[in-house]
Parts: sequence; C-alpha cells; structure tokens
Amino acid sequence: MHRHMFCFKRRDAITRKGMVIMKKINRRNFLKVMGLASASLTLAACGGSSSTATSTAASTATSTAASAAAGDAAAAASDPAVSFSVTNTHSGEGVQDKSMDKLIELADKYSGGSIKGTKIAGGSLGGEREETEMLQLGTLECAFVADMGVDSAIGGLGWAWLPFMLTDYDQVDEYYINGWINDELTKQYADNGLIRVAPTENCFRECGNVKRPINSMADMTGLKIRVPETQACQDFYTALGAIPAAIATSETLAALEQGTVDGVDNSIYNMKSMGVLEKIKYITMLNYMYSGASITCSEEFWNSMTANQQAAFKQAADEAGAFFRENMRADEQTILDQGSFEVEEIDPSSDFYKQMKEKAVELWAGYASEYPSDIMDRINQDFSV
Repeated sequence: MHRHMFCFKRRDAITRKGMVIMKKINRRNFLKVMGLASASLTLAACGGSSSTATSTAASTATSTAASAAAGDAAAAASDPAVSFSVTNTHSGEGVQDKSMDKLIELADKYSGGSIKGTKIAGGSLGGEREETEMLQLGTLECAFVADMGVDSAIGGLGWAWLPFMLTDYDQVDEYYINGWINDELTKQYADNGLIRVAPTENCFRECGNVKRPINSMADMTGLKIRVPETQACQDFYTALGAIPAAIATSETLAALEQGTVDGVDNSIYNMKSMGVLEKIKYITMLNYMYSGASITCSEEFWNSMTANQQAAFKQAADEAGAFFRENMRADEQTILDQGSFEVEEIDPSSDFYKQMKEKAVELWAGYASEYPSDIMDRINQDFSV
C-alpha cells in the first residue's frame, strides 16, 4: 500500500595517453545549427545567458530545423547518402530502445531518405564511458548517454548536477532542457569532440530502503545507502548522516539482499531496471539530484553531413528526445502507482526539506574550485537558498 501518493508535476577531453582526436569540428557551423550562437556570446560577455538570449537561441534552432525539414527539394536531392549506428546502455525494449527507433525513423523522414540509421542492441558496447570514448574516436556515430556517464570520460561537467540545485521538473524544463544549462553542456561537449544534439534524461535520483520511512534527518541517520561513484552523491548522504557505499549497479541487488546496504539511490526507472524494487519497502522522493542525458554524436559523423542534413538530424533528435522524456516520466509514475512499497513525498515547506537544502548548498562551496567561476556564480544566483 502507498502511504502517500502524488503526481509528478515536478519533476577534460580524453586524457588517456596515446589517444588523440584527429578531426576537429567546425565549431562555428555546429553552434549555428544548434541555435546557440547568441547564447554563447551573451554568456561570454555577462557570465551567463539571459532568458531572452536562451529564448532567441531556441527559436533559432527551431526555425533552422523546420526550414530544413520542409526542405529545398534541389538541396535535398544533392545531399549525399550518410549512415549512422546508434546505441545506449540499457538492454531490452524500454524507453531507450523505442527512442532509438524514433530517431532512426525521423532522421530518414526529415532528410528525405538521405540519412539511414541502424540500431545496436543496448548494453552491447559496454558502459557510457566506453561509448563516449568511441564517439570521440569516431568508431561509433551516435549514442543515448547520460551526462554523468560522459563526465566519467571527459570530466568537468559535475556542476550540472549539484545536490538540490534542481528539484522539480518545471526547473528542469526551464534550465536544463531548454535553458542555459543545456547550452553550457553543449559547448563543453563540443570542446571535447562530442556533439550533444538533443536532451533526453535519466530523471531525479530518489532513495529506496528496507528499514523505515524517511521523513526527517533522524530517519536518515545511520542508513547504509548504495550510491554511484559520483562524489556529489556520496557527499550529500554523508552530510545527512547516512553512510554512502559506492557499489556497481550489477552488484546492488546482491548487496541489498545480503544486508550490505539498507537502501539504494537512483531514479525510480533505474531501480526497476536494477531489479531492486521488489525488495524495497519505502521510497522517499528526495528529488535532490537531476540526472540529465542526451542524444550525442561523433564529430566525424556530424561533419559528414551537409548543413541541410545536420538540421534535419537535429529536428529528428529533438523530437526523439521529447518522446524519450515524456515516456520516461510517464513510466516512472506508472511504476510508483503500481508498486507495493510506501512512497514518501517531502514537502518543500517542511523542516526536513529546508535542512537538506541547507546541507546541500553548503557543499557547493567545496566544488567551486573545480568549475568555471561564471557557472558557479550563475548556479548560486538561480538556485541557492
């Protein structure tokens, strides 16, 4: 039985020695197609992109893609045939697999048949670090990858998921999907030989456990929680009095069954994929960390396309990304509705929520030296207490 049900309204380049990326993207053309030129100029001048610049950039991208989709028949006829393979790290016929199908279908449609895609079974090429490096080397054309996974290969992206920076989907859609966070990540990807074409997502990280409901700092104290290797996740639970344990995804279920950990930190969708939800008794909707993701291409593949094809592929990726996010959020709600666990929502006006937010913001200062000062200033301006 659910105790409380609710609706989700809120919802360093490769540094390995010997690896050299030989081709460099024509950055100016890429940013033009992506509709980020005006946002980039504003951020460089002011330490951040204004909402007006962001809106203009988004409008530019939409207009460019729409024009390409409508297509100049003569230009479409002259476009060369190009092909791409796309994959992700999730096996099975879930949202990721369906979204790859959607991308392949739409890229073919909007390019007038000049862009053909092939799907590689999810999880068959390794993890997201391996996929990212393959994209950089040009041995893989396209992948659905999480920003955290890309960060494990290139570094420098952790500012985008500081704990309690984004806490609901209204913020996510405004800042991460359609705003300055997306713009900054896209530029950082390009600086590392990656084309972040369109956002998908991995949703918010929540906390499931087998011990007790979590409604206060006291309830969190002493709980052993499985977390990823992401330092910010570990720091957050430590600050709340819990005991974080970095355990691989594949080992989490066994750790829970053997009592090595009391709970699991991940998105609801990923908890189901990990096979732990049947063991979990209580889920606390902390919404403390949003995990973004994207449809990302190799620059070699991107540069193989004409400007017309790039715009067509951009529109296809935008629509496939929107399809992905809509279905991922709906699937998470279905999992919550049908689960046998108790669900705890934390009221933003509660002492517990305010205490967690204060603890999280205190951690931000410790990360300030790791990231550009203009970005950290913008984070404090937009999301601090």
